[in-house]
Amino acid sequence: MLTFLSSDYFDINKSFLEAVKKIRKLSNFDKIITIFWLLGPLIFLIERDPADLWLTLIAILFLINCYKNKDWLWVKQTWFKLSILLWLISLLSSLISPTPIFSFWQGFIWIRFPLYAAAAQAWLGKDRDIRIFMFLIMLLGTIIMCFILTIEFLHANFFWEEPHPKLRLEWPYGDKIPGSYLSKAMLQVFCVLIALSLYVKNKSAIWLGVLAIYSLVIAFLTGERINFIARTCAGVLSAMIWKPIKSRLLIILILFMSIIGTILYVKPILLNRYSTDFVDKINFSSGNWGAWRAGIQQGLETPFLGIGPSGTRYSCKELSQKEHWLPGKNYCGNHPHNFYVQLFAETGLLGLIIGFFLFLNIIWTCFKEKINNTKCPLVATSFIIPLAAFFPLQQFGSFFGQWGNLFIWFGIGFALSQVQKWRNGK
Repeated sequence: MLTFLSSDYFDINKSFLEAVKKIRKLSNFDKIITIFWLLGPLIFLIERDPADLWLTLIAILFLINCYKNKDWLWVKQTWFKLSILLWLISLLSSLISPTPIFSFWQGFIWIRFPLYAAAAQAWLGKDRDIRIFMFLIMLLGTIIMCFILTIEFLHANFFWEEPHPKLRLEWPYGDKIPGSYLSKAMLQVFCVLIALSLYVKNKSAIWLGVLAIYSLVIAFLTGERINFIARTCAGVLSAMIWKPIKSRLLIILILFMSIIGTILYVKPILLNRYSTDFVDKINFSSGNWGAWRAGIQQGLETPFLGIGPSGTRYSCKELSQKEHWLPGKNYCGNHPHNFYVQLFAETGLLGLIIGFFLFLNIIWTCFKEKINNTKCPLVATSFIIPLAAFFPLQQFGSFFGQWGNLFIWFGIGFALSQVQKWRNGK
């Protein structure tokens, strides 16, 4: 079965068998932690607290392992240095915040996310065969999530005595975020499937394409527009990695458009969510813009170090309303719903600048590896993950929050694990 996923430079069946052998040869401690890491995509299907505990434990154990083995070479990477600098700025900002204890804690625990990414890169995912094993678990998690959401969609629209259309799916979390699992945490699975379906020169390509389209259709059904758009754009970039077989690309496009067209014909209410309602949400009088506007205004009033991590949730309603400043009106949610605006508002210009270069460096780090190794689909598509995660013109969760960061940094950790040349000082 695994041969269906393989290409001439991506032999999953061989890598799976090699990974099993390598895991068996590990010390008991490393064996348990590696297996624990490989279970991550399935733990993420449960709920945010188990997922956060999983990620935090890996980050802590990684530091203990580095201290024990005196292995700190990974700290010299630019992206991690920028993470530490942003972290320190956020802590400094919290000290002058109106809510210093709350802001300090919010800023302090954020470091667990880049630490996890470093652990995935420098420790648990340093071996290519084990990374491919993780890819298989991520693929399994993607299939399970798609199956769960398919049942939810059918249950809500066809199996109830009084069917009612659900504009947003929420299983298995009871929260309207399952699209983030598919389009952030497991995005590289989709990218690899698209790339292989347009490149592999055997009959398995059709099954890869069908699976990729199925997951994209499910992302559409979740009603999470930004995640669906990000996933679609990531698919386009993945198709351009190599010269695609044009006939396959045409078949995939026709199949996808036919399925989406059929869904919209049967459930036309979804068309409004992705058209009229979407346009309404991005104009200057909408709540989305209002959240950005409030964050920008807060940043302008505290431009150097901001209001402190997660501080805008308390300070937004106290903003001065200046006439003729920006169109629209403030919308005071828990955060400004954009990483760049939030960094400006809560860590000031210093945090915004460092954060921008942090995001850019992660993208560039993965892209450089793609330039040096274009044959492996995992390496070649890795830069797409941070690009999609940090693309500025989109709605985000809270930069210092939990769920959104869990999804994003899991994906980034796996993307960064494809980059191993830092070990040679490159």
